[in-house]
Amino acid sequence: MAEQEIDYSTLPLSERVTHKIWKVRLGAYEELTKQFTTSASENDPCFRPYLNDPGLYKKVVTDSNVAAQEAGITSLVAFLQYGGPNTCLRLRGTLVAPLAEKGLVSMRAGTKQKTIEALMYFIELDTPDPVIEELLPILNNKLPKLVTGTVLALKEIIKAFGTRTVNPKSLVKAMPKLFAHSDKNVRAETSSLAVILYEWMGDSIKTVLFPDLKPVQQKELEEAFEAVKGTDPQQTRFLLSQQLAAQGTTSDSSSTAQDDQDEELDPMDLVDSVDVSAKIPDNFYALMASTKWKERKEAVDELFKIVSVPKIAEADFNDLTRTLAKCIAKDANVAVVTTAANCVEVMAKGLRTGFAKYRSVVAPSLFERLKEKKVSVSEALGAALDATFQSTNLSEFMEDSMEFLKSKNPQVKQETALFLVRCLKYIKVYPKSNEIKQICDASVGLLSDTAKPVRSAAAEVLGTVMKMIGERAMTPFINDLDDIRKQMIKEYFDTAEVRAKPEKTSAPTSAAAPKSASKTLGSVPSRARVGGASASSARKPGTTPPALSTRSGEGLNGGGSSGRTAKPISSSRTSRMSSSTSSTLRKKVESEATLPSSPRPAAPSLSSSGGASGSLSSRGGNNRGLAGMALSSSNSTSHSSVLSAVDKQELSDLRRAKEEWLSKSTEFEAQIDMLTVENARMKKALSEITKVNDQLTEENTRKDIDMKVKDSKLQRARIEAEASQALIMKLQKAVEDLKSENQLSSIPIMHEDPTVEEAMEIHDASDGITASEQTSRRTSVRKSIVPEEEKENGYLLSSRRESYHSGSQRLSMYASKDNLTSLSGSATGAAVSLASDLNGTSGNAGSVESWKRAAEVTNQLKARIEAMKARQLRR
Repeated sequence: MAEQEIDYSTLPLSERVTHKIWKVRLGAYEELTKQFTTSASENDPCFRPYLNDPGLYKKVVTDSNVAAQEAGITSLVAFLQYGGPNTCLRLRGTLVAPLAEKGLVSMRAGTKQKTIEALMYFIELDTPDPVIEELLPILNNKLPKLVTGTVLALKEIIKAFGTRTVNPKSLVKAMPKLFAHSDKNVRAETSSLAVILYEWMGDSIKTVLFPDLKPVQQKELEEAFEAVKGTDPQQTRFLLSQQLAAQGTTSDSSSTAQDDQDEELDPMDLVDSVDVSAKIPDNFYALMASTKWKERKEAVDELFKIVSVPKIAEADFNDLTRTLAKCIAKDANVAVVTTAANCVEVMAKGLRTGFAKYRSVVAPSLFERLKEKKVSVSEALGAALDATFQSTNLSEFMEDSMEFLKSKNPQVKQETALFLVRCLKYIKVYPKSNEIKQICDASVGLLSDTAKPVRSAAAEVLGTVMKMIGERAMTPFINDLDDIRKQMIKEYFDTAEVRAKPEKTSAPTSAAAPKSASKTLGSVPSRARVGGASASSARKPGTTPPALSTRSGEGLNGGGSSGRTAKPISSSRTSRMSSSTSSTLRKKVESEATLPSSPRPAAPSLSSSGGASGSLSSRGGNNRGLAGMALSSSNSTSHSSVLSAVDKQELSDLRRAKEEWLSKSTEFEAQIDMLTVENARMKKALSEITKVNDQLTEENTRKDIDMKVKDSKLQRARIEAEASQALIMKLQKAVEDLKSENQLSSIPIMHEDPTVEEAMEIHDASDGITASEQTSRRTSVRKSIVPEEEKENGYLLSSRRESYHSGSQRLSMYASKDNLTSLSGSATGAAVSLASDLNGTSGNAGSVESWKRAAEVTNQLKARIEAMKARQLRR
């Protein structure tokens, strides 16, 4: 009950964020989200603790409780959304990897969604490359669920920002390994990612991805690509820099940016170059000079295999291109010519702009060989010309094209004209005016050629040019043609497709406005020029007002790529526009007179609502609406003068404020640079410290292992020493027992020896005693001479018995009188053997006592032997 009564809300927020109770942390995370959402600005104090300690938010997003974790990631999204770019820069390096590893594997769909949203904000507030670099290593993780979640996040990033914002090079390189993953979910998610990339990149992705995939996977992807073919993906999220650029640019520059974005991603940027110059065989040039066409064919076939790579590294190919050009121009075998043209094509595609320096070598030979009527040869030559053109521009090919359009061979003229058509469809920028004139004059001349294919090709050239420059601009070139030829050109014009965009017009177009307009508005010169020169002068050089640039572009270019001319404005429409413009301007003047602090918005509203100056001057329209304005009165004149002074004052204030902000921004940028350098230095120092720490840790671990090994060896030595000491004590005790036994009489020892018993047996036999008497006699003797204490010490008796057995000989040799003489030596040997046994048992400490004992035993044996000899003599 006591725990339930505790009010954790009274604790500071910093303590509740790290509290051990998950419900307390959950409430703290929700309160963080509320604070961030209701913050006044990016500099609000609620952001400061977590900017100073980014590691604190790492604990939030990796919370062990799933409910608290979701709330923590939600607070991170609010933190990034309202905290500005500084939050991204401070937290990105610490949070991206842990956030992905913990959030993308969550069982809660909300956690996954919020994790992806947070990653989106990390990209949006700065650049995508650091985030992608943090996510790519996770693709090698052993946990399939984490890999699947990471691929899903990457797919959503590409889908939102597009490949024009996110560079897919490193991602595409990692995809073949993902397609070979053992988990089916990883492979399925990777296929979805490939489809998204195809929508943005087109067939470019096939060039890089398909060579590393299995045929079955290629077939499945082809089917998936076919389902989305022709779709036009749109970028749904924009970087902060893109958003600011879109807000601060005119429609003209916005259209230019859009045109730049429409360019497809170059697939060659995704692959690595290959050095093919070192792979060319040494005998290639010798084989190409051979008189046998089969050897030349083998040589060009081998070369085609070598140069057939997506990207070729730069090298010196002068000799190779000259050899191929000579083969194309003069070889009699069309198979060799076709393969040589194929080699030129793949080299031009592999070297791209690097092949431009070889254009003058191969282009004339390709044009000249267009006389071949065989379709396979002409197609190979045309493909080689197209690939060579893509490495240069139209200006480089103008001279050769114009020359071969005048060729006497109809096949050459037709193929050259078709080549020009393909060039005009491929280029993205308008040709120069003199180039258009040369193309049109040459094509008009071919319209009267005797060969129908040549006339059709010339008409297609003219129709394509008309599609680019418009019908009005094309009129001087085709005005003198008959209706049949004009109709033929019109048909090709309707079906032609070009990529070139109209040239952008500049701001000085406003200078073409009629002078009468300025005279009519002489009483309000500052307001009359709000859409013209005065407005353009207030902006940066090179920019154009939106309405003016749009109208001017239509008037000068004849309606852009559509080729339609602008229709004149009727007088009724002009009068209605003038009336609406007058009322609008009158309202603006009145409002500005009462509110002098906000006169500037009148310029864009005036230009966009009616185009009073810009659109009228570009159209050369009627000025009656402006002439009848109430602004011509003296009252309006005074208002205009006041407003002009206010405008000037506010303009100066704005310029001053702009300079202040620019100076502050420069200071901020300098501080950011300094902090960046300091951060890099600290990271470097941290890495060095970490490296030294790792080395010290490794060395400490090695020393600990050595100490443990030495301790184990010392322990074993102690155990062995204790065992040895116990053995020594035992042996010493045995030696002491032996010493105590030696103090006893030697007779029991002698009777214990089997040699004494044998001697007694020999003696009894010599005395004529029967066997039963001998047995009873020996038993009585043994009982009489063996002490009781010696019977109890059986161990010592057995030890001495074994010693005597190993050291003495059997006494059976003494059966005769002659052998008794050698008993002394045998006794001595037994004594020596006994001494040696004692030495091995007791060691050096008891060596002296052992020898003394052996000497006593020897003396006893000798005495017994002498006694036995004496008894023999008496008998």
